[in-house]
Formats: sequence, structure tokens, C-alpha cells
Amino acid sequence: MTILRWVERNSLPVSVWEEPERVDEVLRAVDTRLDGKQAAAWSRKRHRRILNVVMKHAIRRRVLRANPLSKGKETTSVTKTSNAVDKRSLMNAEQAAALLDWIRCRPRGGKRLHAFFATLYYCALRPEEAVAMRVQWTDTGEIHEERDLKGRAEGETRTVPGHPTLTRILR
Repeated sequence: MTILRWVERNSLPVSVWEEPERVDEVLRAVDTRLDGKQAAAWSRKRHRRILNVVMKHAIRRRVLRANPLSKGKETTSVTKTSNAVDKRSLMNAEQAAALLDWIRCRPRGGKRLHAFFATLYYCALRPEEAVAMRVQWTDTGEIHEERDLKGRAEGETRTVPGHPTLTRILR
């Protein structure tokens, strides 16, 4: 159930946010999918961040005196998430080669997209990292818009070695 549906169903007055039992009930609702199962760790983390932003806004608007959400590591804390990639969801080498061949044979931009997707595959780059490589290309011939890496400090870069197959494709 979404937090909005939960609040609508329970028609909560502002004073409810000062009752720990009700706050825990809201947190359980935020952590639960519509089918009653527990939401994924990333979803729970995102929903709690959004709820904290709402609480900070309510404090600034003087609707609440303090943030009622628990702080620190308690039983209601969000499950830690892993940045590890599930290897079962990755393509194997034959699937990747077939996909890259299909892309290369496309009539419009196939060779350019082949190099782009090969770079993503062989170097495990994000798209913005692939287009920021030293040799850059665009449809118009202009240098691509340069942006900082997502989730990194301003100006931070990441060095990624190139696979020999990728080097052949790019050349």
C-alpha cells in the first residue's frame, strides 16, 4: 500500500505523528508492496528518504515540532542494499556477441551504436561515461554534453581499461 493510500484510509491528524505506534505503522506501510509482500530494499530506502523529506518540509512549515521518524539503527531501520550485480541477470558472451552483431547490421547508425553498446558491455560503463571517453562522437559532429558522474563528487572521474575486442571494434 502506498503511503498516500494509507494516510487517506486512516485520515491521520497531525498529532498522530507524535504516537510511536502510529509512526511504526506508517513505516511498515512504506516498506510493504500493494500485494502485502515486503518491498525491495532499494524501494524501501527510497520511500523512507521521501518520507524524511516530507517530515523536514512539515517542520519548516511548522506543522510538526520534530521529525517523528526513528533515527539510528533500530528494528525499523532500512535493510542494507548490495551494489553487487546478480550474475544470473547478465548476458553471456554468445548472447552479447549476437546482440552486438544485430545492432551493427541496423541500417541507421548501426556502426556508431555498435561501438557505443560494445563500450557499455566490455567496460561496464554507464551511458554518460561511454560518451565522455577521449574520442567522442555525436550525430551532429559536436562534442557531447559533458556532465559529472551520477552519484559521485563534482569533477570526479573513473578510469576503465578497454577490452582487446572493444579496441578492435572502436578502431
